[in-house]
Amino acid sequence: MSLELNLLDKVVSYLSPQWGLKRVQRRNAMDILQRGYEGARKDRRTKGWNVNDFEEAAKVAEIKTLKNRSRDLYRNNPYSFRAHNSIANNTTGTGIVPAIKNEQLKKIWKDWAQQTTVDFDGNFNFYGLQNLCMRTLSMHGSVLILRIKTNNKEHIPLELKVVSTKFLDLSKDTIKTSTGSYISGGIEFAASGKRKGYWIYDKDPELEYSKSTFWKDQDVIHLFFQDEPGQIHGVPFGSPSMMSLRDFDDYSDAQLVRQKIASCFSIFITRTDSEMMGMSSQDYEEFDRVEPGLIQTLEPGKSVTFASPPPADGYGEYSRNVLTGISAGYGMSYEAMTGDLSHVNYSSGRMGWLEYQRMIETWQNFILIPKLCAKVWLWFVEAGNLLGVLPKDTPKTVEWTAPGRMMIDPVKEVNGLLAQVRAGFMSWQEAVRLLGYAPEEILEEMKISKELFDKAGLQPKSDPRYDAVNLKNSTDDTGNNSTQQ
Repeated sequence: MSLELNLLDKVVSYLSPQWGLKRVQRRNAMDILQRGYEGARKDRRTKGWNVNDFEEAAKVAEIKTLKNRSRDLYRNNPYSFRAHNSIANNTTGTGIVPAIKNEQLKKIWKDWAQQTTVDFDGNFNFYGLQNLCMRTLSMHGSVLILRIKTNNKEHIPLELKVVSTKFLDLSKDTIKTSTGSYISGGIEFAASGKRKGYWIYDKDPELEYSKSTFWKDQDVIHLFFQDEPGQIHGVPFGSPSMMSLRDFDDYSDAQLVRQKIASCFSIFITRTDSEMMGMSSQDYEEFDRVEPGLIQTLEPGKSVTFASPPPADGYGEYSRNVLTGISAGYGMSYEAMTGDLSHVNYSSGRMGWLEYQRMIETWQNFILIPKLCAKVWLWFVEAGNLLGVLPKDTPKTVEWTAPGRMMIDPVKEVNGLLAQVRAGFMSWQEAVRLLGYAPEEILEEMKISKELFDKAGLQPKSDPRYDAVNLKNSTDDTGNNSTQQ
């Protein structure tokens, strides 16, 4: 806001300061009304703010550069390495598992999902592939999972092949076909805009003999987080922080060199002019060692000067401020990205974790469960029906239970869940899922435990019927226990 006075303002202000002030205030108010959005101004302050007119966040021309830089940071920067692994480990944990009630179906699923034969490359079981997909999605912005149908008649004839989006044939871009469909960034769309499929290289595209073939949409899972409408490719997590993290990496290297210089303890001995006369250059190379407890008497005329290397102060505070902003670009807390818990107490640690937990739940419920888990289950059912081994009532959709997070203070948090269940704010099943367990399995195990305890004549505190508090409350004044067993 400008308060500069023109000649007329100065004259009015000289004759009547009150009227001069009102004149300036009204002109500035009008300037604010006419300005609109300050972020849309085009003046000296925004001269270097170059943007394009496209709403699409992920440009095909920029995806490769973003992905390569993100992968380079993951390989060479410890904070990026920790960030992507933290996202993958906290989102998938030991696996997002389906809630299956039919025992026969449950056994068939476990026999397939918990074996590395589910992986085309033979490295992971299905839950390990979840972790791989989430890490690749975080690092590259997207990941592809291909359905591979096999002729195996002993197991479910289905394998999953996880490939990087570099296998997408990006050369097929803005190509129109005779049917009215078009290809953008290796993805083919119908004339209506619906996805028809993907053009994927058979081998590593860096090989000269690689060629791309068309895969139908029903045989491909394309995982990416959509930031805005119309987006067809994802961008790496932490893209807003890439430049800051790279600059901080350079700054950290410079500080390391500075600390090395500061750790050098040097002593310079100055001789008098009379001592220097008649001495050869070899006499100048004499150095004495400084040892602990040494007491040295210098000759008359000699003086000692200690080197004063530049100090390396303020590095910790500055690093924390920078890494706080960088971690925000990755969608996580400073503590989760750096592992620095020196400034955390229970309340602040829990608040930071809860915010990170919301991001984790977003990735679980908007990407992994509906796109990956649900579609893989559908492929599993189709393959099992072809083999003829699944029960007739096998559902095409199931509930999935994400892994529970580790508690900061189990006593407080469990009591909080118990209070919510008893108050009717959440169901027992929901509380069990929040802890990362399947309610159906817990219920069956509780029934078995009850029978075993009764048969053995045990009364553990874990059984509410024998809880010490309940027994005390149910004992009458005469000391007789009226608990119904």
